[in-house]
Amino acid sequence: MIKRRYIAGFDGLRAIAVIGVLAFHLMPSKIVGGWLGVPLFFVLSGYLITDILIQEYDQNHFIAPLKFYMRRLKRLYPALVGMLLMTTTVILLFDQQLIYNLRRILLANLVYLYNFWAISNGESYFQQFGGASPFTHLWSLSIEGQYYFIWPFVVWGVLKCRFKREYVALTLFLLSIASAALMAIYYQPENINRAYYGTDTRLFAILLGSSLAFAWPSSKLQKDITVQAKKILNNTGLIVFLIMISGFLWLNGQQNVTYYGLMYLFTVAIAVLIGVIAHPASWFSKALNNKYLNYIGTRSYSIYLYQLPVFVFYEKFVPNYKPTTLNLIIEVILVLIVSELSYRYVENSFRYTVKIKNAMHRLTMSRNLFFGSLTLVLIFILFIGQGVLDPRAGQDHPETKLQKKLKNNQSAVAKQNAAAEKKSNTVNDKTTKLTADEKSLIATYGLKQKQYIAFKDMPFKAIGDSVMLDAAPFLQEINKNMVVDAEVGRQSYETPKIVDQMAKQGKLAPNMLIGLGTNGEIKRQDLDHMMKSFGSKRQIYWMNNFVQSRPWQNDNNNMLADAAKDYKNLHVIDWFGLAEQHVDWFADDGVHPGAIGDRQYVRLLVEEVGRVKHID
Repeated sequence: MIKRRYIAGFDGLRAIAVIGVLAFHLMPSKIVGGWLGVPLFFVLSGYLITDILIQEYDQNHFIAPLKFYMRRLKRLYPALVGMLLMTTTVILLFDQQLIYNLRRILLANLVYLYNFWAISNGESYFQQFGGASPFTHLWSLSIEGQYYFIWPFVVWGVLKCRFKREYVALTLFLLSIASAALMAIYYQPENINRAYYGTDTRLFAILLGSSLAFAWPSSKLQKDITVQAKKILNNTGLIVFLIMISGFLWLNGQQNVTYYGLMYLFTVAIAVLIGVIAHPASWFSKALNNKYLNYIGTRSYSIYLYQLPVFVFYEKFVPNYKPTTLNLIIEVILVLIVSELSYRYVENSFRYTVKIKNAMHRLTMSRNLFFGSLTLVLIFILFIGQGVLDPRAGQDHPETKLQKKLKNNQSAVAKQNAAAEKKSNTVNDKTTKLTADEKSLIATYGLKQKQYIAFKDMPFKAIGDSVMLDAAPFLQEINKNMVVDAEVGRQSYETPKIVDQMAKQGKLAPNMLIGLGTNGEIKRQDLDHMMKSFGSKRQIYWMNNFVQSRPWQNDNNNMLADAAKDYKNLHVIDWFGLAEQHVDWFADDGVHPGAIGDRQYVRLLVEEVGRVKHID
């Protein structure tokens, strides 16, 4: 058994990583780069695993892969299996909407291939709607599992061949660049799964850690170094630490530039920080070695396993959930409690063989307790087995009513868009004489006749996300000239390019309707960019957000209200103010309105246009 130097500060670094992930899942619009905690885990694993394998070879001139596998399995597998069993139990008892694909998800996780399954079948890691999965975060464990499977043989091979270790480090670094290049090649903004979940596209973080282990082995680092060297070490640590924290705060995982090199550059900074902390003379090694960070760091694996299931189920089961400070605190406390139980009674029980034997000895002292416990375990296994054998557990989730509706809307809107584009090239009939159908529409929508007459033939173009797509047929029913460009899952940061392209092609209308923010934060700089493209002569009508239980709702609405003060042609329509009084209009997700809500959505637009045009 290799006796390794305890690296003070690494538990603190694990704590920072898992806190970042927790913060991201709880406050995605505030800690937008908290997902960088995963690359931090990757680099740390690459460094520690490679370092211990190198030490094993240096001591024995041999690496024992089977012993390595047993150590890794005892450390990681029991807690993973426990989490899968507990989450499956909750699904079978309380949330059977999540039973679909359950069999495949469990099997893929048990054999550490879940990331491959998620590429084609899973939702985006940044998915906010449509029923978040409590398993989404497990993709990273599969990549680490694949790495553990092959890496002992790789290290053993390069050491046995006596390659110079600095050359091995350089080769691994170059391979990390190749992995980052693959991420850029495979990245597609409309579907990031291939780039985000792929082993080849995410391996660069582990490779950087492994490269560092060959170039900067912990066993060779000496505590006694010159004052100047220590100063350089600590200043370097400070710089890369600040870079890492800035990434946690603002590196958006849904922006193109992240996949075209920024994620890699931040990961390089993380690797440098790990190298600094690994050095025994580093100030950071001591600063991150405190009881609070060590507590979280030693439990970081269980915290990572259980955080998403706790968040998903808590937000589903708490009536009228809203991301208040109290709810966020309760969620974190629940994660810590469950993780503590997992750490004490699952991780440690299987990690240390002596404890297993002692536990079994105590258990067998009471025959009744033993057989009673055995009975409960068998009942539990049969319950889980019955659920996993349910036919639905092997099937894809059927389309919801909302998904079918939005798909039908997409087709119907495309046809009406073509008709509207064609009509825009002809002279519109400006008659004020209304047909019986139009009079019926006015009554149905609760509109004033003058406002409807002024609105119905106005040249209009709408850009939005799924909420606008939901309302699109109703918009086009009131105004046949309305051209709608709306897509499910559209992010606000994507829209400036769409507007620029429309502007270049001369396809912007004199009146623009914008509906964004359902899926995440609207950045003020993106709004400013669009307003510049629109120019001052167009009238811009912007629907604010009603996105129940999502933390960016109020931030978006406050930003829009402030922006309206700076642009005379920007008119913010208070959809939130009306919608929050009528939550019964909405689908189960609390975001997409039904027919009544869609008509009210349109009515607000017509009335705002009437106000701007001074039509009573």
